[in-house]
Amino acid sequence: MDVLSAIAGRKSIRAFKSDLVPKEMIERVLQAAIQAPSSSNQQPWRFFVVTGSEKERLTESLLKACKERSLKYDPSKGKTIPQEYVEKTKALFKDIRPYIQETGKPIKDFVEEGSYQFYQAPVAILITMDKCFPRSRLVDVGLAAENLMLAAHGLGLGTCALALILACEDVMREELKIPDNLEIILGIALGYPDTASPLYQFKSTRDELKDIVVWKGF
Repeated sequence: MDVLSAIAGRKSIRAFKSDLVPKEMIERVLQAAIQAPSSSNQQPWRFFVVTGSEKERLTESLLKACKERSLKYDPSKGKTIPQEYVEKTKALFKDIRPYIQETGKPIKDFVEEGSYQFYQAPVAILITMDKCFPRSRLVDVGLAAENLMLAAHGLGLGTCALALILACEDVMREELKIPDNLEIILGIALGYPDTASPLYQFKSTRDELKDIVVWKGF
């Protein structure tokens, strides 16, 4: 699979098989992640990989916190995001709704509790960054995350980037003994896609270039 094919074919997976992912394959996607460029080659990322009983305990704690704190997904982020971007999120939920309904799961549970369970993927990866770095280094972490997800796709694995879980960063920190100097930036669900699930058929749309690109000198 060439790079452009991997980029075009990758999508967020929200239905996984229970099959375990060999450690060697996880190491391969992590090796791809750390090939990402970073400012002055400082490589600010640190990874926590969670599987088995450790992941089960983590998701149980996250679900408990989600219910106790009545956490709800807010695409407006407290009215701080311009409405045009909020509308894109609403469009996403509208498009994916029929696929969720086919699974028989309540949409609310799927959106909120699904994230806290890493969509039942067998592997959860948390990407962290030392708090000493400026916020601009988040770009480096994003590049590493994309490398990881593309590599996983190339190996027949699926991924889903998760930010909703950051509402319970304290829970993850406690469960995984993550040092105070590390900030949790992103969670990634990793596993074999369940191609039999209706959700596997869904892929979100993208804006057209004419709407987001300004050409000069052509």
